[in-house]
Amino acid sequence: MTAAVVRWAKAFGHFWWDFLVGDTPELFAAMLVLVAIAFALRHDRVADVVALPLLAAAALAASAWRGRVRPQARSRAAQDPPDARETAPRTPETPRTPRKAAPNPGGR
Repeated sequence: MTAAVVRWAKAFGHFWWDFLVGDTPELFAAMLVLVAIAFALRHDRVADVVALPLLAAAALAASAWRGRVRPQARSRAAQDPPDARETAPRTPETPRTPRKAAPNPGGR
């Protein structure tokens, strides 16, 4: 029974980690910072109303910028030729032999 409980707890934790953090951990961190700022500014309504939307928009813009920059860096690295030290000598490829067709039990 304890193994089932541990397995369930791991699955539960994994679900919430994927749900909250997912592919953008910077947005999760920004959300935690925004909640902390909201808690700190809870007595100053004007600062709260002005600061939180601006900070949320800045976090979203930073995440979108990071997502846009990241794929370009990957594609640029894929286009650059590797150093001569990293290039291993190539061996000729062996030709592929065609596979035999599997027998058709239906006769069609």
